[in-house]
Amino acid sequence: MDLSTLYDALDVPEEHGPGRLLFSARKAHYTLPYLVLSALEYHGHPMSEAARGELGRARRRARHYEEVLAHIADRARVQVVKGPMLARHYPDGILRPQGDLDLVTDGEADLWRAVRLLTADSTPLYIGVSILGAPIRHTVVALHWPAEDPLLDPEIRVDVATAALVGDCGVFPVRPRMPEDPLAANLLALAEERLQRPFHARDIIDVHLLGATPIASTEALVSAAAEYHLAPELRELLDHAATRLPLGHLSGLSAALETEVDRERARRAAYSAPPAPPKDIDAALAAGTALYGMPLRPAEGRTDWDRARVHRYGDEALLLTPVGDYLLVTHEIVAQERYEAALRELDAPTELRGEPGRGAGQLS
Repeated sequence: MDLSTLYDALDVPEEHGPGRLLFSARKAHYTLPYLVLSALEYHGHPMSEAARGELGRARRRARHYEEVLAHIADRARVQVVKGPMLARHYPDGILRPQGDLDLVTDGEADLWRAVRLLTADSTPLYIGVSILGAPIRHTVVALHWPAEDPLLDPEIRVDVATAALVGDCGVFPVRPRMPEDPLAANLLALAEERLQRPFHARDIIDVHLLGATPIASTEALVSAAAEYHLAPELRELLDHAATRLPLGHLSGLSAALETEVDRERARRAAYSAPPAPPKDIDAALAAGTALYGMPLRPAEGRTDWDRARVHRYGDEALLLTPVGDYLLVTHEIVAQERYEAALRELDAPTELRGEPGRGAGQLS
């Protein structure tokens, strides 16, 4: 990857120089400076001690994620999404920037096995748990650790889920697994990002490098985009990337998606939006509404648990997990009274009851 690729991806005239290139990278995405610094180093550009320090931390961060993945994959059935899969397409010496590590497990037992492995030797700053989906409910666990330099770098983050793409619990359904074809999996994972944010320069570079891979079947890629309900987002990604960099073997895919884009847009237009999320937790659980776990306390003595359990009391519910107890809520802001009542329920002398799930990704 020559520097002109980065200037084009970030829409910076080359005569403005590497300082402006790095400045634009910082505005585009918080991880992009790592890519620019690694490319400058690779091409022998003089670097200050501060620049070398930032790049060194970024490389150690990437190695840490690789070690985490290797450690987990040896002991739990996991599929990695995005980061390391995309990094394989980058030239040696060029660092593909990675903010977090996304892992998908075969079911809830493997999810908690992975979480235990992740937390065995280092205590996270935060463990967040969410559940969503019906009739099969899926679990998402977000773990955060301090960065090597907490003042300058983003936290270390690992997300473990029983579903690869969680959608929006509405027009975009939960899609538990990514396609077996790595190219389709990478493209659709990038396309799904559009549901949360606009595409940016890192996406453009990712697509440009993916375009170096010959396509086994354009029809299969189109079919996968249709199956995953992402044909419009994938075409938008390809068209956006093509304005800055050549797409290589992917150059004809946008046109091939046209029919499925129209079909998917028609499906969305005909979709009847569900009513507002129910306030009643039982109704929310039955509807598959996304519920967030407000942390109450860490768990002790649950080494034999491989499922989370739901404990109901009044109109509320607690999520009792192998790593901690949480109040299930539909919104992140909760009245102090609800929080204190949940703590009292945990401390009540009566036994907390909750049946474990009956299958992969399920909760009672």
